[in-house]
Amino acid sequence: MSVGEVGTNRRWVVLVLLIVTTAGCRPRTAWPGVDKVVSEVDAQRAYNAVAELASSTYAGRRTGTPGEAQAAAWIASQFKTIGLQEPPGYKDCLATYDAPLYVVSSFTGIKASGTRGESFLGDRGMAIPYAGSGSVEADAVLAGFGVQMTGYDEYAGLEVAGKVVVLLRYSAPTRSVPESQTYLAAKVGGAAAHGAAGVVILDMPSAPNPFDMHGQVVSALPDAPVSALASLAGARSLFWAAGLSFDDIAAQAWAGQIVSRDLNLKVSFGVTASWKPDATAFNVAGVLFGTDNRRPIMVCAHFDHLGTDRSGVVYPGADDDASGVAVMLEMAHSMVSLGAVPPVSMWFVAFSGEEEGLLGSAAFVAAAPELAQSLSAVLDLDMMRSTSGLGVTIDPSDQTIMAAVSGAIRDGASLAVIPWTGGSDHETFSRLGVPSCMFSAHGREATWYHTTTDTAEDLPAAVLGTAARDVLRVIWGLTGSS
Repeated sequence: MSVGEVGTNRRWVVLVLLIVTTAGCRPRTAWPGVDKVVSEVDAQRAYNAVAELASSTYAGRRTGTPGEAQAAAWIASQFKTIGLQEPPGYKDCLATYDAPLYVVSSFTGIKASGTRGESFLGDRGMAIPYAGSGSVEADAVLAGFGVQMTGYDEYAGLEVAGKVVVLLRYSAPTRSVPESQTYLAAKVGGAAAHGAAGVVILDMPSAPNPFDMHGQVVSALPDAPVSALASLAGARSLFWAAGLSFDDIAAQAWAGQIVSRDLNLKVSFGVTASWKPDATAFNVAGVLFGTDNRRPIMVCAHFDHLGTDRSGVVYPGADDDASGVAVMLEMAHSMVSLGAVPPVSMWFVAFSGEEEGLLGSAAFVAAAPELAQSLSAVLDLDMMRSTSGLGVTIDPSDQTIMAAVSGAIRDGASLAVIPWTGGSDHETFSRLGVPSCMFSAHGREATWYHTTTDTAEDLPAAVLGTAARDVLRVIWGLTGSS
């Protein structure tokens, strides 16, 4: 992957120093206390940004689609209007990168034949839109959630090679399962490692039905077994054919029991898909250069979402993550409006490809590794919709961010420290050893998460203003300002 025409790291450093020197020649006022910047926050302006990005204009902002490119251009225009500087290697605050994407063109539907009879899931199943192309007909085995940990291996004792592996979505809440094992991609990859010929993943009774991505593009798992999702109704139908109660087995698995077994079931389905290894995707960046550019702070949010279903229904993604982008824009606006040079440089970055596996943030790091590793902190904003403040996921060993968040809480910020979790772009930087955290109001349990009901109308402007003010207080703590 490559982001723009960054050139060598030496050239990048020279360009930054030139920009900082030029910026330093302009008369600027002294960097004020935090109360001044939080007073500049305009909640309605932030809400207007959410409404814009969540509108049908951008068709759900799916990475690799025209809607994503249009959304990136709009965010870039906002950066320039605010007065952020264009980073070296970016054109109009935009940089492209190559995204591996996968296009599903047809899905035959899942058929299951077992001890009780035959079942056809029809529209209660769909192709997993980043794994496998071809057809499969084979005996099926159930491998629970597909989790493998010390003392809890749901593949133990199963004959998997050449079979269709049936898996449950998510993981048992009674067990401490790494989030890296709960993703659909991780489940498919785990089954592939055991030689599976196909994979069917079933929605749990408490989970939303999967959206239909027929004909859409998402990131690819090259050489993955042909794979499909089934709704709750589809899961019940499939288990009916096997003479089993899906709800009973799902309840046992949810309680932490290992439910793996041979299903005495033959499953068949087919997917026609193609892989595009170099689709064009976008990142957007703007900088408020500071007195010290050696250890900049990054505020980031992902602007991509799920796109549309095959009938053209838009997944708006107001909360996930137009809300994070809007709060980031409002923070940038408030800071630039101070007319002052900050103690350290502030990078504001909108990533695409988050929903496809953190592609945009990975491309950013690949293009400018020295810059990425020089960051003193990364603050990732992902899903701001809340009535009780934001949770901040911080690695317990990260005393720098922990102290800044604790200070903001003492100053009245509606924040709460929550256990470390990945799954968004902060994880890319955490892997480099960069102090990183994510601000988020909730997890995947929200009823509007990844649904067509994630609209701007249901997102109060006030919570965006509160989020912007609270994260600004954390930044002031990181810079040692008061």
